[in-house]
Amino acid sequence: MLRKLSRRNALRQMRDYAVYLLTLILSATLMYSFHLLVFSEEIKAILGEWSMMPFIIIFISVIIVLILGRLVSYITEFIFRKRSREFGTYMMLGIENREIAGMFARESITIGAAAWLAGLVGGTYFYQILKAMVMHLFLRPFHMGLEFSWGAFCLTSVYLVCIFWLSGRKVKKKVMAVSIRELLSMDAENEKAPLKNKKQKRILFLLSLLALLLGCCSFGALLYCEINNDAGGAAALFGLSMIVLSVFGLFMSFPVVLEQKLNKVKWKYRGRNLVLGRIYSGKIRNLSLTFASVSILFLLVFLAVSLGLFFNRRVDGRVNETAFDFAVGSLYGQKDLQPFKEYVQKEIPEAATADYQVYTSGRRDFGAYFSTENMGKFMAFSHMDAMENDCYMAMSVYKELRDMLGMEKVNLEEDKYYMHCSGFAKEKLERYAGTRALTGSGRSIPAGTDREKDAALSFGGAFTGAFFQQEFFGNGSYYLLIVPDRVVKNMQVIEELYVGVAPKELSMEVYKGIAAIAWENQMHVTGKAEIRESGASIVMSLSFPLFYLAFILLAAAATIMTVQILSDLEQERQQFRILQECGMDKSEQRKILQRYFAVYYSFPVLPAAVGGAAVYMAITGSVNWDAYQGMTLVGFGEGIGILGVTAGVFFSIYLVYCLSAYISFKKAVL
Repeated sequence: MLRKLSRRNALRQMRDYAVYLLTLILSATLMYSFHLLVFSEEIKAILGEWSMMPFIIIFISVIIVLILGRLVSYITEFIFRKRSREFGTYMMLGIENREIAGMFARESITIGAAAWLAGLVGGTYFYQILKAMVMHLFLRPFHMGLEFSWGAFCLTSVYLVCIFWLSGRKVKKKVMAVSIRELLSMDAENEKAPLKNKKQKRILFLLSLLALLLGCCSFGALLYCEINNDAGGAAALFGLSMIVLSVFGLFMSFPVVLEQKLNKVKWKYRGRNLVLGRIYSGKIRNLSLTFASVSILFLLVFLAVSLGLFFNRRVDGRVNETAFDFAVGSLYGQKDLQPFKEYVQKEIPEAATADYQVYTSGRRDFGAYFSTENMGKFMAFSHMDAMENDCYMAMSVYKELRDMLGMEKVNLEEDKYYMHCSGFAKEKLERYAGTRALTGSGRSIPAGTDREKDAALSFGGAFTGAFFQQEFFGNGSYYLLIVPDRVVKNMQVIEELYVGVAPKELSMEVYKGIAAIAWENQMHVTGKAEIRESGASIVMSLSFPLFYLAFILLAAAATIMTVQILSDLEQERQQFRILQECGMDKSEQRKILQRYFAVYYSFPVLPAAVGGAAVYMAITGSVNWDAYQGMTLVGFGEGIGILGVTAGVFFSIYLVYCLSAYISFKKAVL
């Protein structure tokens, strides 16, 4: 009989807590699909045996097990409290605690099994989406086909068993020790507030706002001020601590602030403030710690999604910055480039190629300014030591390379010098170049002095665009000086290069052929294929796990919010019935309900969004990773754009939970 009752109750829970079941299904779907990614031989062949992606995904899965274990435990305890009178009745009928615990455990196992079966089907199909994304990143052909992996199946099963075992063990202990009297009064229990003194809560509210401001200011200082690494780490830790503490403080103290507002007659009777204030204050007073925890989860979601998007955008950006499909470099022109020319003519005869020299005056005037003039927070150069000196290129070569890359034609005057630099550095380097003139030997001297009459060249302007300036070798270290051909004759060759542009991006196989020659001749080689492979590997190792974690966190937090707002439908139904008896029509009740949901679902998001934006901008607003982990500025506008996309992704999922809860609530109450 108890087994039959367990099945009936499990079906009832699936219906009453459909959002919870949906979250479990989606979590199982994601878990199984990402594990298929880990165990796929096809993906392993693309990533290589040294990829960290499988280990990172498994590590993230362990974290997710803990998160989902806590979620399942929270929802299970919540359901148990709501059904405590039912279990108390069973106990009065003579059913022992052990049997009640077993019955409740079977209900949870039934729900978990249903979620796992649905997740098995969903994960099989969702894996195809993940696989298509991987193939797109690596420019590989995608072939759809249903796949099954015993490794992924067993690993996901173990994780799900751990999730329900962690929650079931805790609830079982609680059921075994509970009495009839406790069961009959359990559904009326609320969270215990850490602070009960109203004056203390008002002070805490002000301190929490101050802590949030201090946290944002700390990350703002990281973004805009000169701070060394040790102080920067301390400032980041302090800022993050202030934001987390402020979130908990705001939610624990806000009920008192709202109650104080309700005591003000003018505010209380303005519009719908009285009804909304009473409904919301009653909800948040009992759930302050829950709301704070949800807000912290949202903060982690914002960071995970925004950082995932940030790393994802780096792939195409780095490929475009590389400019050439392949580039071979010989330091000081000591190696012969002929073997590469022969290989390219044989394998990719359609490629447009050029071989040229980059020169140096042996001085570092522009380089010294570039290194010290606040060009970027946490600036670090990954280039060869020799390229720290100012690098020069002949005008004829510069024009030839621009034509090869399809860049706009430029008119260069023979009595001037020009600069090609990364976009983030143009404004300051251009301003500095305006104060310098070059002699006939390329030596930099101050403009506007008596020595300027010895100068042959004045500054003519700066150009930007992808020009192979952010690699281990290339056309200067983020900047390059363009001078007339006669000037470079008096300079030392710092590097000889052979570059090419193919009609379409080279395959990794062709690139490896070029790289093999470079390895034998001890020369430097790079190209779009290699940059894409390394960038895509970083995205696979960072962005995919971050998106994976973010969705689980968001689903868990949204589930808690939804289950809580649907938990007291009978009480809410009585409140709205009273409003109807007082003469309020249905349309006005709907408006109150809509505002109630808007405030309820947006309130935990606001501090999380503010804190997440501050942390994200401090991390990525001032740095950008190149292929060899050098750092340069990222535009502020790009950071804001990524935050906008993050908000769109967040709310597109969050609103699904909000709307489903609103429809259920409206149907039950109005």
